[in-house]
Amino acid sequence: MQTNVVQISAPDVLEYKSVELPALGPQDVLILQHAIGVNYLDVFFRNGTFPVNAYPAPVGVEAAGIIEQVGAEVKHFKAGDRVAYYGPFGAYAEKRILHEKELFSLPDDITFDQAAAVMVKGLTAHMLLKSSHPVKAGELVLIHAMTGGVGSILSAWARSLGATVIGTVGSAAKKTLALQRGYERVIDLQTEEMTDKVDVVYDGTGRDTFYKSLELLKPGGSAVLYGWPSGMPELDHHWMEERHIHFVTAVLNNYPAYQDKSGTALNEVFDLIRKGVIDLHPLVYDLADAARAHKDLESRKTTGSIILKRLHA
Repeated sequence: MQTNVVQISAPDVLEYKSVELPALGPQDVLILQHAIGVNYLDVFFRNGTFPVNAYPAPVGVEAAGIIEQVGAEVKHFKAGDRVAYYGPFGAYAEKRILHEKELFSLPDDITFDQAAAVMVKGLTAHMLLKSSHPVKAGELVLIHAMTGGVGSILSAWARSLGATVIGTVGSAAKKTLALQRGYERVIDLQTEEMTDKVDVVYDGTGRDTFYKSLELLKPGGSAVLYGWPSGMPELDHHWMEERHIHFVTAVLNNYPAYQDKSGTALNEVFDLIRKGVIDLHPLVYDLADAARAHKDLESRKTTGSIILKRLHA
């Protein structure tokens, strides 16, 4: 069973239906997927912001599970192996056939739920903190949507590097959650404004927050734009150059650590889980209820990572 997109539109176009899997190729593996990651990228493919070749089409780019069957020429895996992957389009499915080169072995101490919740989001945080603007101890860092999927990982990781994190949220309830996690400087954008000057802003929201973000940067600071669900902001490059602002549009698909599908770059992310720096409590939806997961994500009802699992037979 898998969840398909049948047309470009709202979440309710996601349909859960049976399809016949193709024959297993000589270097393919059949995976029983135990946990599937949900990312805002999936919304963009579902609603037509990013086109696909044809509809209906499955969405999703990351999952973790157990190999059920291997092709005759598979060299690196066997039935029963725990594996994970990110990148190949079409992860919203109970079972999936992939070429063995798309998979990596999942460490025994990382659960399927943790892997599905952290791979794409963790690599996004890796890109932002290590490449887009390498955070230094003592810096003042502004992170929008700090209780979101990427934001929660990004905030925890930046704090562990010695930065002072200022986070924005969209409700009083999310502010309470962030305060409970030990963040002392949390701004509820519905009722509060921020005036602090910061060294770097990580903005995964877009038009709704980006212009104010630029005003809060110190001269010579960094503005990192890595997502725009509220719309792509119009950029005044001349104004930014006058203020010596270092502007970065961070695109995960172009990041070398993401392009390496061996899972090597995830070792650092997994270590943060082991040390308790990243404390994952993903929201779990039934795979058959993917439409509700998308609806809740788009309406900003969710916090942290979202995963899909087959909860009911």
